[in-house]
Amino acid sequence: MEETGEKISELSEEFEFISERLQQFGLSDYQARTYTVLVAHGVADAETIASTANIPRTSVYKSLDTLHEKGYVVVSEGRPRVYRPAEPLELKSRLSRKLDEVFGRLNTIYEVLSEKGEPQLVYTIHGKEKVIEKIGEFLRKTREDILISSPSFSDIYRGLKKELQNADKRDVRVTIVTTAGEKVPDFANIERKENLIATDVISDGQRALLGSPQLETCGYTDNPSLAEHLVDFMDILMKRAE
Repeated sequence: MEETGEKISELSEEFEFISERLQQFGLSDYQARTYTVLVAHGVADAETIASTANIPRTSVYKSLDTLHEKGYVVVSEGRPRVYRPAEPLELKSRLSRKLDEVFGRLNTIYEVLSEKGEPQLVYTIHGKEKVIEKIGEFLRKTREDILISSPSFSDIYRGLKKELQNADKRDVRVTIVTTAGEKVPDFANIERKENLIATDVISDGQRALLGSPQLETCGYTDNPSLAEHLVDFMDILMKRAE
């Protein structure tokens, strides 16, 4: 019995570890838990997933719909609907290609600046609170327009509701790109897109921030020439996401 208890404990720790790491790739807590449980079952209906992952049934349906849109889950026809996970290694390959593209382009910018002998122009911040504070600083400095693209916009909205409202009062054009279900202010220009793999902020075309999807870390610059490169980069990514 003691050995069985140890195995259950190990499985529980593995489940938590995988779920937490999946959130670093833009999944919410419920979405990460749902996919992890589905991998463990192979095939399951929503009720089974809800029970195993200890998630409310209504939340499981929402998570499964979003995971299906992101390509993490395959849905079978019929009643009740059953779900199976996309192959983990296939997902790894897909995410790797996206990361290679993002960091390949960032490296190009880095090399261009190195050739020009530019001083350090991109500064890093670690910690969710500090990243949100920096986005708030961008909002306060913005005079004309700001774009905020993030799969975790609800967290930004909760932390910076006042700054967003003040920007609107100054007639700043606020554009928000985020996934379905994220809470947004009604005065902003909203675009809903799936498969967002980073948090990006561009303020007046002069300040830019590139961060992790869950806002744990970011790089930012207030150098207009580098911000312009990132504006072009964002335009390309947005067109490809359409």
